[in-house]
Amino acid sequence: MDWFSYGPADLVPFSSETWLGLFGRYNQEGLGWVVAGPATVLVLGLLVRFAGGRTDWLSRASPRLLLALSGCCWLWIAWAFFHQAVSTLLWAADWLAWGFAAQGLVLLTAASLLPPARDPANRWPRVVGWGLIVVALIGAPLLAWSTGQPPQGIGWFGSGPTPTAVGTLGLLLVLPVRLGWLLLPVPLIWCLLAGMLGQVLHDPLWPLPLMCALVALLGWFGMHTRPSNNTNHGCAPSGH
Repeated sequence: MDWFSYGPADLVPFSSETWLGLFGRYNQEGLGWVVAGPATVLVLGLLVRFAGGRTDWLSRASPRLLLALSGCCWLWIAWAFFHQAVSTLLWAADWLAWGFAAQGLVLLTAASLLPPARDPANRWPRVVGWGLIVVALIGAPLLAWSTGQPPQGIGWFGSGPTPTAVGTLGLLLVLPVRLGWLLLPVPLIWCLLAGMLGQVLHDPLWPLPLMCALVALLGWFGMHTRPSNNTNHGCAPSGH
């Protein structure tokens, strides 16, 4: 058997219509929209509190609450989407469910145990993070709708794997999370898989998760790179 003759299309045993129909049933049965709406509202509300710079307990707790909410969304997608909705269609669904469940548990651990890190020296990665959050909450659904996808077949943050992965990458750039590199691999891997799946299914938006993953990586490296200090080029003081 020539394994090199196989490509990504050989591993996807369904068509684009089948995949969109699955998303439609997932949302219409309440497994998707029942989580996506409240999750989006809560994330927006907590982000506003976090960005407002207030000192009340909710504003101080908003980073942990955002991580915990994101973790719950990953756990929900692991069970409701991959284990319940996709397991009969995709051979790797249970493996993906375990990966999403692990990511959810790590996010909950980060929210409950890990102290926040200091703000990064570079500020532009935080702007990148806000952009990824906007894409996950608003941009991706609007783009999907503009390509002709029906509303019931669109993935949303909190219930759809790709918007949730992109939004989580944005949160990791916006929030000062220590050891955040532990939270990066699974969202990045899913964005890669989502891009490959979209390309096989001829989704015109298939480059979007790949671009988001690349931008998140650049933002992450930028966040952990100290800006060069070119202010002291003269001679050192003599001490006299």
